[in-house]
Amino acid sequence: MELLISIAVMGIIISVAVPNMAEFSVNQRLIGAAEQVYGHIQQARSEAITRNTTVYVNFDVDGTTSWEYGLSSANSLCDVSVTAPSSANACVMPVDDGDGNLDPGDGSVDTADLVLMRFTSTNYQDVAMDIANFSSGSTQLLFDPVRGTATSGQVTLESANGSLLRVTVSLLGRITLCSPDGSVDNYGAC
Repeated sequence: MELLISIAVMGIIISVAVPNMAEFSVNQRLIGAAEQVYGHIQQARSEAITRNTTVYVNFDVDGTTSWEYGLSSANSLCDVSVTAPSSANACVMPVDDGDGNLDPGDGSVDTADLVLMRFTSTNYQDVAMDIANFSSGSTQLLFDPVRGTATSGQVTLESANGSLLRVTVSLLGRITLCSPDGSVDNYGAC
């Protein structure tokens, strides 16, 4: 009798826990994707100031779960579909590999200096991305080296369960991460 009661209690606990774990997993993928985008946009601003050159963040998104974006200090219109750093129009950031010959970003001096800065939705299944209100009038954010000012815009990410997180970039280069509808705990409202 005690064994049957224990099995029944375990069944009730499992039936309550499984849906909550699924919801948790969906929200964790959303949070991971949003934190990644936020971190890379922060990196673009820092790189612009540090390198004293304009840094671009280009997006290829359409509101679906298949999205790509890339950072580049070498090419204002880098192609986020290019997967080799030495290819023309790749999203790259040149970093000296220690030989003292820094490539300008086009592969003309030292292709080993080119670091591919291309990111995709591969690790974040069922997370959709969309962009809006880009002051550049395109699918690009631009960070100026003088004080890190930027073109403004919003990147919104949505999970399969409808939870939303938004990364916003202001004209002054301020980058924020928030939950527009309060659907994700621990993130302030936009």
